[in-house]
Amino acid sequence: MTFKFETTGEESKNAMGSATALTKAHWEGNELVIESTLKAGERELHFRDHWSLSSDAQTLTMGHRDDDLAGQISVLEKAPPSAAEKFENTHE
Repeated sequence: MTFKFETTGEESKNAMGSATALTKAHWEGNELVIESTLKAGERELHFRDHWSLSSDAQTLTMGHRDDDLAGQISVLEKAPPSAAEKFENTHE
């Protein structure tokens, strides 16, 4: 999925499968907060993603603190350049 939005809090529309999400994004200090609402059948879902980058820029963390996915956390660690080379060599 690809989401496009402004970080000014302006609402935008983004496709999520067969549904359309209304998305707003804004900064809270050093965190990017992305709020999305979409209807799935009769249910309205609300997501509030909190994105932050570690001080050494090696770890990107996204957490759901207070939404329909509360408690879920994704942690992405930067891989060394050799990992990209290995990936490219196995997918030629």
